[in-house]
Amino acid sequence: VSTPALAAAEACMSSQALAEAAHAAHRIATDRAHLVAGLREFGCSDGLRMVEPAEGPFVLIRLPRASGVRRSLRRLGFAVRRGDTFPGLGEEWLRIAVRDRATVNRFLQALDRAVTAGGD
Repeated sequence: VSTPALAAAEACMSSQALAEAAHAAHRIATDRAHLVAGLREFGCSDGLRMVEPAEGPFVLIRLPRASGVRRSLRRLGFAVRRGDTFPGLGEEWLRIAVRDRATVNRFLQALDRAVTAGGD
């Protein structure tokens, strides 16, 4: 292992770095819970299915007409990752990044518009 790599590993293990990582993990968990709660409001009538439990900095959903919804979201200022770039997932999957509460609220409104419009 190189000297810069050792220095980086040492810095990542400092008490300050560990505290920062714990704070970030807590913040992401709180923001993810807000996103998941908002996505649950869509319910089965919209055909949205969420993979739970979500533990990472993103949430995976399955949605009819997902590619059209993704394009609509892009026009509304939001980028979501398409699922067909991940092995085993198809074009009906979307990967939504966890963001702060205000951004999530705006995203959920945009998602509602995109789903209501039929995805295009």
